[in-house]
Amino acid sequence: MFNFRHTSSPVTVKTQILHFYPELFNLEGLEIEIRKVVLDNAIKYDGKPDVKSVMGALLGSRADLRSRAGEVKEIVQRLVAEIEKISIADQISELKEIAPELLERPEVVDTDGKKELAELPNLDKWSKVVMRLAPFPSGPLHIGNARMVVLNDYYVKRYDGTLILVFDDTIGSAEKVVDLEAFDLIPESLDYLGVKCHKTIYKSDRLPLFYKYAVDLIKRGEAYVCDCDAGVWRNDHKVKGIPCVCRNLDKAENLARWEKMLDGTYEEKKAAVRLKTGMDDPDPAMRDHVILRISETDHPRVGSKYRVWPLLEYSWGIDDHELGISHIIRGKDLVKEGKIEQHIWRIYDWPQPELMYYGRLKFQDATLSKSKSSKEVREGTYYGWDDPRTWSMQSLQKRGIDPDAVRKVMLDLGLSLVDISISMKSVYAENRKLRDSEAPRAFFVQDPVWLETLDCTRDHAELPVHPDFPERGVRKIPLHYENGKLQIGIQASDFDRLKSGSMFRLKDLANFTLEHKKPPQAIFHSIDVVEVRKDGGPIIHWIPQEGSVSVELALIDGTRVMGFAEPGLRDIPVGTFLQFERVGFAKIYESGDPIRVSFAH
Repeated sequence: MFNFRHTSSPVTVKTQILHFYPELFNLEGLEIEIRKVVLDNAIKYDGKPDVKSVMGALLGSRADLRSRAGEVKEIVQRLVAEIEKISIADQISELKEIAPELLERPEVVDTDGKKELAELPNLDKWSKVVMRLAPFPSGPLHIGNARMVVLNDYYVKRYDGTLILVFDDTIGSAEKVVDLEAFDLIPESLDYLGVKCHKTIYKSDRLPLFYKYAVDLIKRGEAYVCDCDAGVWRNDHKVKGIPCVCRNLDKAENLARWEKMLDGTYEEKKAAVRLKTGMDDPDPAMRDHVILRISETDHPRVGSKYRVWPLLEYSWGIDDHELGISHIIRGKDLVKEGKIEQHIWRIYDWPQPELMYYGRLKFQDATLSKSKSSKEVREGTYYGWDDPRTWSMQSLQKRGIDPDAVRKVMLDLGLSLVDISISMKSVYAENRKLRDSEAPRAFFVQDPVWLETLDCTRDHAELPVHPDFPERGVRKIPLHYENGKLQIGIQASDFDRLKSGSMFRLKDLANFTLEHKKPPQAIFHSIDVVEVRKDGGPIIHWIPQEGSVSVELALIDGTRVMGFAEPGLRDIPVGTFLQFERVGFAKIYESGDPIRVSFAH
């Protein structure tokens, strides 16, 4: 989206308005079109549209409205007053309904023809771009976290900025538990994505800082300790917008209550610190928000050293200032948290980092729940964090998904506020582009049906290592006969569709006809592939019984299937990304008997 407040050229403004609001140049439906401009302005500026900014955009681009400025201003003022009362989520929803194209951020194409995302806003306010990643350490990063990571990393690299890894390891809910292993797993996830952090911070080391500001906020009259029952407060105060008696207690009483929170006088859930965000806020979720609460849960890093823990949005409000963060990129589900931060920044008159949001991202074919995955890993239902069902970076790496495929898809999504539903097929398509050329070919047959071949005299088969690159040579499959007979395994699904007497071809070996006997027999017919094509017979993959290699193939749904591969697989190094012909791409992750391979796509 264009930033009309900071446009330096009237010609540029007019061009932008003409592009995005062509309907404004018809008198019909003027109010609807002004509403689009107001909504667009509101979303750009954290839900708070500005009359002056909207008027400047309208009158600067449409000369015929200037004589009607008074009339236009009345409409703008009315719409601004109306729209600023609704949540930013509702503003986005309405704009998506009436002008979805305005929610798309433009890309910039550089001189080399490479697509770039729009520039970060208000760069002139900051001496250096400083951004942060703030994962909650309940496990490794998964594919749903990749968008936040990749976008932050992209902009830091683009502006030669600083990226800080901030472990948001405050005590979470009963379902959201800090996992000590995650402090290693998350950096592993970042390494996989090619993300370099310049500094690492642990929130659990910063409790004294959050306590210091809590005391200061209480002394300033900006926060208070509330010991009301949570249910009563929600129903009688939050919903109705009526302050509780705790709100008006003097500072001395609030400081005494604060000490009782720290020393154990108050039990868990019996008191909390509330920030005076306003009981008259039109959004009930914003009314006197809790910023610190009591938890007796042991922390894996600091044990029971602290019993009062900050909520994430409060700790962000402090740390984003203390760490010098200039720009924050996050999902629009965190708009409320952003407002809490802004409230704190205004109290202290601190420079406000630029808040940038993107829409929700849903994967149609990947169930993402770190809490569920953590539970399944702990209980042994999943065989580790590299289990494909976790959708973690570790699982993608194990499957041979190139990190550049993930980065490409996430950068293509950009910073659009529109909710997006995509398939993992988009990642797989990029991965295929990146890795197909390097992947050697091999035969794998799951639970083979063994055929007794007759009259075939070839002592080996020669197949290309890669059909598109003949210069890479051939792979040889030796054939061993016993009493003139050769045992060949084919896929059960191929066997079931072959009728007795029908012709088929064992790929790159020969043509055969099938006889449904016990055991089934494959009778040699001819060598030339033209023969089977004339007959319309299938060309199928196969493995010899003698010398075949036992393989365990881990599938995306977590199941593992057994089968056999051609003998040469035992000579392919661990870590190789290959293609099992007619099956799919996979990566060898463990040698032995069986060789263990993870299916990619």
